[in-house]
Amino acid sequence: MARILLLSSRVPYPLIAGDRIRIYHMGKILETKYQVDLLANDEHGSSEGHVDALRAVFNDVILFKFGLRALQWNALKHIVSRKPVQVMGYYLEEIHKWIRQNYLNYDLIYCNHVRMAEYVQDIEYPKVIDFHDAISMHYRSAIKQAKGFWKAWYLWEKNRLLSYELECLSKFDKAFIVSQIDKDYLLRNSNLKQPSVSHCPITVIPMGVKNEVLLRPIYEGEEQNWIVFLGKMNYYPNEDAAIYFAKEIFPLVKEKIKDLEFVIVGAYPTKRVFKLEKIKDVRVTGFVEDPYEYLERAKVVVAPMRFGAGIQNKILEAMALRKAVVTTPLGAQGIEGEDGKHFVVTNGQEEMAEKVLELLKDDEKRKIIGENARALIEEKYTWDIIGERVLEEVKSLI
Repeated sequence: MARILLLSSRVPYPLIAGDRIRIYHMGKILETKYQVDLLANDEHGSSEGHVDALRAVFNDVILFKFGLRALQWNALKHIVSRKPVQVMGYYLEEIHKWIRQNYLNYDLIYCNHVRMAEYVQDIEYPKVIDFHDAISMHYRSAIKQAKGFWKAWYLWEKNRLLSYELECLSKFDKAFIVSQIDKDYLLRNSNLKQPSVSHCPITVIPMGVKNEVLLRPIYEGEEQNWIVFLGKMNYYPNEDAAIYFAKEIFPLVKEKIKDLEFVIVGAYPTKRVFKLEKIKDVRVTGFVEDPYEYLERAKVVVAPMRFGAGIQNKILEAMALRKAVVTTPLGAQGIEGEDGKHFVVTNGQEEMAEKVLELLKDDEKRKIIGENARALIEEKYTWDIIGERVLEEVKSLI
């Protein structure tokens, strides 16, 4: 049986963020045909239970301890280098050494994220990179909304990240990315910046919805007067979206419906997110064992994303649970759905408030959009469907 070395910049468990979900399921897909070893940075000191869950999927799990101090020291060392801190901040010489000594034991190197590309860029060996999304595009979109440190950070990193992403295209045999929009962005910039450089083919491999969500029984209980936002809450675009809705949009909706609650669900809420509870009827749950229960009980799910890239996994999961989702053009990008049929897309705070109110008052419309959303997920966004495409692409390299 052929062997694959899968490189990850973080331990892909528990499944509380889109990148972890993607890495975990890519491993499960590849394990159906190949022997897959996982090598990962262990940022937070994974529990034995989490490691055991990964060992149930992967042939072997190789972890390298990587703490906050290492990240901070690496960031300081490389702040003025030509390479992005997003990449070099996560670099460990011990990992590089291990890969140099062991890569010949594998038939393919599967590199998740540009953070891990530094270890294998110059190895002449079959290798694929899964960008997830075009991070430089996310940084560019963030500049208009970000303030203070984050604005300076995005300005500083965006061009270095783009150059590095394009460099990866010239050094890997194949690249995966989550949406056509992200793919077009990289190709357009590659043609502009590196017109004479041949690049590897880029294949769109979208996000899938995990079976834990797909196999839940249809919720038969009563919906609450809740608007719910779901996300990992120390991720800056999620933090921004929650604050934006709580301060700018929720008060407009509350003027019309008094007994309404905005519930922010997700692990690692920041201090700025917790402060939102000072607003009447805004609730921050932090980590919960079953976040999908909150989605099911909500009348409307919102994803007021103002910057980012790729596909919003939080939207796909809500759609899979037959919920009516109100989002922005950026939130909907990459999802092959239709505005008004599979979700509702809005521009500006007043329009979003208006569309949320409309759905809160119309049970039948919510139900129709929710059923259409579920049908789209079953057609295009399950890991079984995505897995067939991944295995076909990988087969061509082994």
